[in-house]
Amino acid sequence: MVTPQHPPVGPHLVVSYPAPKVLQLRLNRPEALNAMTDALEADLCKVLDWFEEQNSLWVLIVTGTGRAFCAGQDLKNWQKTAGTNDAPDGNIRKNPHGFGSLARRRTKKTFICALNGFAFGGGAEITVNADIVIGCKGGKIGFPEVKRGVVAGVGGIPNAFWHSPQLVPYLLTGNPIPQHILETHVFTEVVSADQVLPTALKWAKQITEASPEAVWVTKEQINMHKTGMGVGDIVYASLDTEQSQKLYRGANIQEGLRSFVEKREPVWRDPPALSQPRKARL
Repeated sequence: MVTPQHPPVGPHLVVSYPAPKVLQLRLNRPEALNAMTDALEADLCKVLDWFEEQNSLWVLIVTGTGRAFCAGQDLKNWQKTAGTNDAPDGNIRKNPHGFGSLARRRTKKTFICALNGFAFGGGAEITVNADIVIGCKGGKIGFPEVKRGVVAGVGGIPNAFWHSPQLVPYLLTGNPIPQHILETHVFTEVVSADQVLPTALKWAKQITEASPEAVWVTKEQINMHKTGMGVGDIVYASLDTEQSQKLYRGANIQEGLRSFVEKREPVWRDPPALSQPRKARL
């Protein structure tokens, strides 16, 4: 397998390819509980925008180093910029993909969050935007923003509500989300800490065993729903997208049907490039 050439990043972000078709990003600031900095967020944005256009990469796994997935933003820095042009509300408007370039990114590819530890604030906002969340036993997640006079305003509030109204009391109080609610409304699977990444890779392998175009069109419709479109509108709008046209007229749909008739496993090809490369939509 030829290793893709991703954009250069600082030591705060570890980029790897743990399995075919899979990109893994590891937040690497354990001394700061992987709290987000402007430089780390810029590197995440750069790599994720690149990832969107790499049709040889189908799945994203995001995890962290140490005992935390991500402790959120540095609130000391927020305090310094409050009331200025660099205040949080101004930065929210400038950043179309939300906290860490992940909290409201609408990628067409599968996003797996491998929670190696606790996730608070922006870390929780990233988590509730993932398609698959692997939780570790005893791991804590919460939106403590209201206790500090701020809000989970870069995607966490609507994405948490989209998961379940059961999360609303914890958005309003800032209290950690109880384990039983995490297990029923947020986590796809809960495992011991040492099994978080192997389990994420297990799910990634299952995703790569499916037709990439079919998965991407499925994600496209999920993203349309998240942006407020109704069911009927989504069905018809999706039919007109270039991604759907590639699905219904491409080689992989023929391979999937042929392999079924021939009673064998399908062999998928990387999807063809779209005529107009797109950034992940809001």
